[in-house]
Amino acid sequence: MTHILLLAAMAEETAPVIAGRSFDAVEEGRVWRAVDGERTVTLVTCGIGLVNSAAATAVAIERHRPDVIVSLGSAGGLGKDVRVGDIIVGRSYRYADADATAFGYEYGQIPSMPVSFPGDERLLGLMQADDSDATVHLGEIVSGNSFVAGELAHTLRERFPEALAADMESTAIAQVAWAAKLPFVCVRSISDLCAPEAGQDFKGNIDDVAARSAAAVWRLVAQL
Repeated sequence: MTHILLLAAMAEETAPVIAGRSFDAVEEGRVWRAVDGERTVTLVTCGIGLVNSAAATAVAIERHRPDVIVSLGSAGGLGKDVRVGDIIVGRSYRYADADATAFGYEYGQIPSMPVSFPGDERLLGLMQADDSDATVHLGEIVSGNSFVAGELAHTLRERFPEALAADMESTAIAQVAWAAKLPFVCVRSISDLCAPEAGQDFKGNIDDVAARSAAAVWRLVAQL
């Protein structure tokens, strides 16, 4: 039986994953589990930010022993062809605010770590073959501890010209998955385009894009 670990930062992002499914609470308000045919799905609300998400992932790996890890929910759009509601699947993950360039590392690279952390090729292939009506992009995701809007978005687009989206969790989860040698992919939907009014756009779109991300993740889970 395949055990899939799903992680989302906020209750708004976990709610549509649970809706209409037979989940049992493992830790009330934070961890749920469902058995779907030959699959066990553990869903964790990890909290917002790099440390919360890394800590929750490490604890979940130790307690639940998953075979696959998926990060889901919302993200801000950075790529020029990205639109609100699109699905972004991370092919690679970098830190938005790591700077050890004084020691010869690339911007976004943690010392002694890879320049980026990879998405799992099999999971990427399954998402690339998605035959739903969703618009799916595969590419780079950057993560940091700041909500990206306005001038910060301009800076990130200059520093990471290939980045399609920004969030506050996925690279940290990717690093933990990489260290644990577990397949990982991020499947998120775009809530805003990181403009100065991104916070307002996020609030207005979060329920819709969380549902889009959840639907895409369930399509992926069905193939595992």
